[in-house]
Amino acid sequence: MNLNTLENKKVWVTGASSGIGRELAILAASGGAELFLFSSRIEPLSETAEICGKHGAHKVHFEAVDLSKETSAVEITRKTIEKSGPPDFLILNAGISQRSKGLETSLETTRKIMELNFFASVAIARTAVPAMLASGGGHIGVTSSVTGVFGFPLRTAYAASKHALHGYFESLGMEYSSEGLKVTIIVPGRIRTEISKKSLLGDGSLYSKDDPGQINGMDVKVCAQKYWAAVVKGKREKVIGKFDIIMVFFYRYVRRLFFFLGERVSPV
Repeated sequence: MNLNTLENKKVWVTGASSGIGRELAILAASGGAELFLFSSRIEPLSETAEICGKHGAHKVHFEAVDLSKETSAVEITRKTIEKSGPPDFLILNAGISQRSKGLETSLETTRKIMELNFFASVAIARTAVPAMLASGGGHIGVTSSVTGVFGFPLRTAYAASKHALHGYFESLGMEYSSEGLKVTIIVPGRIRTEISKKSLLGDGSLYSKDDPGQINGMDVKVCAQKYWAAVVKGKREKVIGKFDIIMVFFYRYVRRLFFFLGERVSPV
């Protein structure tokens, strides 16, 4: 994979403190990008920035911010653009998952998931895209999920937030493609990260466990490589994972088989 196209480009990554976001930042650093990293956790974010500096980043900027708050998301976007200009590549990756049945999940928890997974990305995009277009365009990478394609047990709010991302950003990409905006929606299956540990239960508390399916998922570094390859090639959508992503095929083309399996497979 050739990441020379990122050299000296401004690359923003939300959710950059760990998992897919951290690996995306490190790869962009190896391509010589100027990085702008955002996450709510300052210590692991600082670690990501340090690693990126060692991997050849042109420059690294980072700031801890609670993106689940609309005012904070808009403010950090405006401040960064005023100081350094708009991003060439805007990677909207911040998010949180869920491990609870719909009727056992409070509205407060549902809103919390929607605020970070969906509204934060929309708030950042609505603030950044006008400046991107004024500079000739740019590219947005959106981290969705296979549950952005289909519903799945214990993921009601999470699936809703990812479905919303698909609808919004696919539409946005079509609306402004003639003005130089590109959108790539990434659809990961099970990737070896800490996403299950950080998932929310119905009452908003942490799940705090690794799912067996997550442990056996695709290596996060491989996922990040495929992610950037799809963005650099300008693909509109890329499904990434191991054998589990066959469920996307079943959902789209063999619905009866999908629902037969989906109601029987372990959701953790």
